[in-house]
Amino acid sequence: MAFGFGSDLFSQTDVPTGAPVTLLEMPLRYQEWPQRRSAQAVLELDPVRAVLSVFSEEEGQNVIVRYPGGDGGSAWALEFRQWLVALGVPSHFITLEPGSGGADRLLILIEATPAALDSLS
Repeated sequence: MAFGFGSDLFSQTDVPTGAPVTLLEMPLRYQEWPQRRSAQAVLELDPVRAVLSVFSEEEGQNVIVRYPGGDGGSAWALEFRQWLVALGVPSHFITLEPGSGGADRLLILIEATPAALDSLS
């Protein structure tokens, strides 16, 4: 990741020891969430297709769903998790966390531990 300010450029190439590596980070806006949900409608969502493409049980990955506060955000996150499970992601690999950074979106992440990534090399 590179940061620039004026003519200076800073980058972080190493992840701190033990910190998870983010493999995917995508928002899902409420306006994109289908009013009538079916497997076909949910599979048309880019974040869902991305999760299903990137996620692997064998590689020590975890799907994190960050959701907006309140009952509505919590209910949306629970339903989203149910859809991921129905589409093949085991529930024990999905973590729900409050704090999506916006009242109208979920933030979907896939993280892997460095040890799991090292075992693939």
